[in-house]
Amino acid sequence: MRLDRRALLGGLASLPLAGRPAGANEFYPVPVELIADLDRLQGSVRLGAAQPDITLYEFFDYNCGFCRRTARDIRPLLEANRDLAIVLVNYAVLGIPSIGATRVALAFSRQRAERYLAFHEQLFQQRGVIGAEQAIAVAQRNGAERARLLADADSDPVTAAMRAASRLGQQLGFVATPSYLVGRDGFAGFLDRAAKQAAIDAFRRCERAVCG
Repeated sequence: MRLDRRALLGGLASLPLAGRPAGANEFYPVPVELIADLDRLQGSVRLGAAQPDITLYEFFDYNCGFCRRTARDIRPLLEANRDLAIVLVNYAVLGIPSIGATRVALAFSRQRAERYLAFHEQLFQQRGVIGAEQAIAVAQRNGAERARLLADADSDPVTAAMRAASRLGQQLGFVATPSYLVGRDGFAGFLDRAAKQAAIDAFRRCERAVCG
């Protein structure tokens, strides 16, 4: 069984073209009004501290090689920073397979949110192009019920969540995956664990991703 093709294509209209690291090498400020309602972003998955002092938002695509690398940093960063929350934002920008994987991922997050990190890590361990079928298989291994998963994946709330993430990513200037937001500073392009930790440490000192 496959997800409805019309539903998959429905998310394409508002998606930016992206998927490779940007050439930027520093964080840049984003307008405060763009992040005012960030906590209510549909479809995002929050990990780590329940009442964090620092929140790192990561916009990613399941077919992005650099996103595969950055996924390995989540557990070590959370273990090293007890005051940290990491919010994963599905930002499907690499075509129909990514849109299918994202629909299933968002459906899984509605059904088994407590297993999302395991799902996330396991999906990135799959070889080749990652699409809906690969995501469904991983979701089922993590306790999802297939019929409900497919229904949720094709639902209006999941479509709305994808469009909201796409719209916000474009407004923030995220033309690459992965991209990050710390406080009111954005970064379009890959950061290794050391760079992310440096941004976290800077935020503790001066509430900016890079202290002047």
